[in-house]
Amino acid sequence: MKWSQFFNTSIGKKLLVGATGFFLCSFVIVHLAGNISLLYNDEGHAFNTYATFMSHNGLIQFIAWGLKVVILLHAILALQLTFKNLAARPVKYAVKPGNKTSSWFSRQMAMMGSILFIFLVVHLAQFWWAMHYGVDVPTASYGGTEEYRDLYLVVQQAFTHEYNVIIYVIGMIGLSFHLIHGFKSACQTFGLNHKKYNGIINFIGVWFFGILIPAGFALIPVVIFFKQY
Repeated sequence: MKWSQFFNTSIGKKLLVGATGFFLCSFVIVHLAGNISLLYNDEGHAFNTYATFMSHNGLIQFIAWGLKVVILLHAILALQLTFKNLAARPVKYAVKPGNKTSSWFSRQMAMMGSILFIFLVVHLAQFWWAMHYGVDVPTASYGGTEEYRDLYLVVQQAFTHEYNVIIYVIGMIGLSFHLIHGFKSACQTFGLNHKKYNGIINFIGVWFFGILIPAGFALIPVVIFFKQY
């Protein structure tokens, strides 16, 4: 069987979803590490330096565009698998089996994934587009050095509005539920589930990716919002 044919099968698509999922897990760690600088008391110097580097470094930009392709591929493949599973069971169960056959998180993946995807579109339009193409983005300079596009100020102003904070927190709730099931599912897809490792896999999936990472992202707009009072 050719590789193109293999990745058109359910197993092949699951492997691709798992692989892209692992890549996105690594991305959220790096992204949170950069975004934490929004809370530094340095008038935005650290965050603007980070944002400028990320938007002008050729290698980073290549990875960034690859990331957008990966997100789209991940979403399309996940939807294809979901619709295929639904088509394979055209008649719903008379009695829902509940947790006997699947976890609550797995049954909410389509909904949470959709919430997360919508959030990503809004997030990119609000901040990524402003950084690269926004015409009204102010500039800032530090110590007489070259000017930066002041994305720090754009973020600070955005999160003075309750609706932006609420949208962001809802998006992080979607990310949390998605990662709790997704990380464990990806490990199972690649055969990493074993009684010796299931404990650490569950711990990393739930406490690190499912709680710590989304909570860290959600904390940033909440802190910025309440700092204005």
